[in-house]
Amino acid sequence: MMIRFWQIIIGLSLCGLFLFGCQPKAKVEERKIPQTYICHQSIGKVKIDGILDEKDWQKAEPINFYHLRRKDPQDYREPESPTIGKLLWDKDYFYVSFKAYDKDIWGYYTERDETTYREDVLEIFLKPDAQKASYYNFEINALGTVYDAFNFKRGFAGGSHRWSKWNCEGLKIGIKVKGSLNNWKDEDECWVLEVAIPFSAFKEITLSPKIGDEWSFALCRYDYSVYLEEGRELSSSAKLSKLNFHLWEDYDRLLFSKLR
Repeated sequence: MMIRFWQIIIGLSLCGLFLFGCQPKAKVEERKIPQTYICHQSIGKVKIDGILDEKDWQKAEPINFYHLRRKDPQDYREPESPTIGKLLWDKDYFYVSFKAYDKDIWGYYTERDETTYREDVLEIFLKPDAQKASYYNFEINALGTVYDAFNFKRGFAGGSHRWSKWNCEGLKIGIKVKGSLNNWKDEDECWVLEVAIPFSAFKEITLSPKIGDEWSFALCRYDYSVYLEEGRELSSSAKLSKLNFHLWEDYDRLLFSKLR
């Protein structure tokens, strides 16, 4: 009986060791692999007027946005206010277009580099060189007011007030609002933003891109609306792991491609 008793004890101990000490750890979810979008050269001239009627825009690959929820930012749901982005380029400019569906379009800031993210705003984040800490961001509201910044380093090296002293010379903007701006009493349809960024603006980091070059990017949006349950919705083309548009580690890739 004594031998059997100790056999039971040893057996239970070994079982416990297996259950609690020798089990493999839960698999940690692998980091999201960035998606690569093809950025085609434009064949014709792109007129920056907020009207996306050029054949180049119609052929460009659509880029959808994901809702970034504060409680669970990795729950990548379709936004209540959808946005479709597109990219193009030529020898002089990098082009971005947005079609932002919005029932409540508004914006009041008119001075450059004001805190436009406190209103409805569309944003472009570009990181031309993965080996450097520097990156650029552009924020544009429905009035065409621009916040632009060359962020030499992310974090506490100065912040937005310091880096927004940089201005993108030669920036072109076109906007069309389908609805009534700054009137929350009716339902609007959408607003379209068309942007041309001269490659000369990126001289702090790189020269104009060549076919086959890759940059990191994210297109983002703040939408404040009386029609949203929480009153505000943040969305991004990149599947960010945290609620932080400056998290360039999670940005997607754009590949500069030749003419179609």
